[in-house]
Amino acid sequence: MSWLCASAAATALLPRRAAAQTAANPKVLILGDSMIAGGFGVFLERALEKEYGLPCKRAGKSSSGLARPDFHDWPEAAQAIVAKWKPDASVVMFGGNDVQGLYMGSGEWIRWQDDGWDEEYARRVDALCDLLAPAGERIFWVGMPVMRPEKFHERVKRVNVIYRARMAVRPGARFVDAWEVLADENGEYADRIAVGEPSPDGKAPKKVRVRAGDGIHLTPAGANVLRDHVLAVLEAELGIAKPAAEAATPAAG
Repeated sequence: MSWLCASAAATALLPRRAAAQTAANPKVLILGDSMIAGGFGVFLERALEKEYGLPCKRAGKSSSGLARPDFHDWPEAAQAIVAKWKPDASVVMFGGNDVQGLYMGSGEWIRWQDDGWDEEYARRVDALCDLLAPAGERIFWVGMPVMRPEKFHERVKRVNVIYRARMAVRPGARFVDAWEVLADENGEYADRIAVGEPSPDGKAPKKVRVRAGDGIHLTPAGANVLRDHVLAVLEAELGIAKPAAEAATPAAG
């Protein structure tokens, strides 16, 4: 399915359906680029399966996104996954590979600086969400975190605005802001941030390195910080919880 066809399908579905009621033990699809293919996606999948007892499927491909369907066709991939697996909720994270021209097919492009870039990218976001949630299933779109490279930093702000706006008008969707979670106390980029709560004697929590050397990707510690943030959102929105520990069997006597 081409992005042009998917975008047309998204437009045809407006106004959007109401959000579907979420199952008691929802099947969760985790989908996206290298953030999903690697640490964050792996840690989130592992936690949902092993700690919450939920069925999960993870589909991640490095260097992919919504800008270059000639490299990886996410509409086609998403349609196949949903048709076979039918998730109740999807966690999506794209953006790092999308701050570039949008390939339109047949050698045509909408360049980053061209009029219409935002509108076309928003249509692609809508089209993907329509494929992931054909009956109004829940979608949690994780935004891009603060970045160290200045040019990249400004570009991901732009796609975050689009993600936030599109999720705001879609029933059952939620934009999950990762910016502040992985920033310092002033909301700025930092390789290391304080993680955890102050100690009983008031000492500040220890700072841990959350960003890789490129100032873009996450360390395992950073991936765990983002995982915990997303899990808290899923708990609140989906009503999920870790199973209570079984009571110890009383000793005979």
